[in-house]
Amino acid sequence: MFDTIRQLLKHSSIYGLGDLASRSIGFLMIPIYTHYLSTEQYGVLELLDLVSYVFGIVMEVGITQAVVRYYHQYDARQRDQLITMALVSIIGVSAVFLTPMMLSAPWISSLVFETPDFSRFLNITFATLAIQLLNGVPMTLLRIQERSVLFVSISLSRLLLSLSLNILFIVYLDFGVEGILLSGLITSGLLGLFLISRLLTEIRISFDASIARSMLTYSAPLLGSWAGMYILNFGDRFFLQRFDGLADIGIYALAYKFGMMPNMLILSPFLRIWGPKRFEIVEDPNARPIFGHVFSYFWFVQLFVVLGISTLIPDVIQVIAGSEFQTAARYVPLLLVGYMAYGAYSYFQFGLLLEKKTLYLGGFVLAVAGLNVAMNFILIPKLGIMGAAVSTASSFTLLAGMIFLYSQSLYRIPYEGFRLLVMTSVALCLYFLSSSIPIKDPAWAIGIKLLIALTFPLWLWMFGLVRDYEMNRIRDIWESVRGVAGKASS
Repeated sequence: MFDTIRQLLKHSSIYGLGDLASRSIGFLMIPIYTHYLSTEQYGVLELLDLVSYVFGIVMEVGITQAVVRYYHQYDARQRDQLITMALVSIIGVSAVFLTPMMLSAPWISSLVFETPDFSRFLNITFATLAIQLLNGVPMTLLRIQERSVLFVSISLSRLLLSLSLNILFIVYLDFGVEGILLSGLITSGLLGLFLISRLLTEIRISFDASIARSMLTYSAPLLGSWAGMYILNFGDRFFLQRFDGLADIGIYALAYKFGMMPNMLILSPFLRIWGPKRFEIVEDPNARPIFGHVFSYFWFVQLFVVLGISTLIPDVIQVIAGSEFQTAARYVPLLLVGYMAYGAYSYFQFGLLLEKKTLYLGGFVLAVAGLNVAMNFILIPKLGIMGAAVSTASSFTLLAGMIFLYSQSLYRIPYEGFRLLVMTSVALCLYFLSSSIPIKDPAWAIGIKLLIALTFPLWLWMFGLVRDYEMNRIRDIWESVRGVAGKASS
């Protein structure tokens, strides 16, 4: 079991560097965004991201998910056919959608922003989206093949190029929101030239319509799930715009960046290796206990990171963000709770994926999304941004509970309930302790609160939650991860 966990940690740590590089652009640019953009401009940027996301769901049609699901079931020739059909499918769908989307940009702008003035921004966004979807195929293949060092190298290159262009366009050329969009388009285009040309040297172009049908049969039912997930993640922005305006969307967008950090730092890199690996592990006679133990470790890491972020966030935002954005800190803890629940949901859904109950998965997500819309409609006019945060946290928690119960009926996993409960309780106590410390100087506050958060593993050990054999294995795994991380950085 620990050999499996060591491998997961090894690749997840490297993928974590890659994801951090890919997604840290927004975080590294926060001091610039919040000083060179107004809250209204930041709100415009957020809504453009949301439009891109919803069109991405439709245009990608779950192709990369299907590649992950079927890759290990095929021989070498069929794998080439799988990758070929994935590329062809995305190119075909993009060709069908891109022209109508660009022609409709003034109408979409009026619908989203209540003015046609942002149609140029939308056209840049749509072009970038089409390139990013195509880039997703070779990047997914690197993940499946566990070529994590190359994955990180590409991600770091993208980070450096994007940061350089962002600073050039925003700080020196004063392009504002358009500069950020142009940076994304140029970066995605150059990356795409490298990825696609490299991929074409590694596979034999080969077509098989039956493989395309299998991919669509698996992925199409997931569209309902992704549509519902879009509503859960981003639907509140449209309510905020209608009831509160673009400035509040800008503040909430900053809070959301920190609220989604568990997703970026833990869940995404973990799922990059765990997503395909779990379908291999399930063949092991000891698969169920392995799944239970892995979740305990996954939950511990989530708690540790969330504890640190939630305690430090008021002082961090005070230091890095402009004065207009300071209130964002009060909404982050609730969003962190929501995304911890989302992480649990992502883990619990394995039973549905294994039994190919993706249509049921979509039904659950859509049902909770409908409830989320109702809560947004009720809470946001009364509570503003806090209403959106409450709706997000409660919706994801409910979804995780529903998926857990149904997935357990399909494929029962022996989760360590008592251990998970004690871990969560200890984290809550440390959070309330650190939050009660009245220190005005942000530097001192960050230092003291960080020390309190770092005692979390020690408390778990004192409560007897860390077993002796786990301590020995943790030392071995830590040495392994350090060696791999050192090799990746050299």
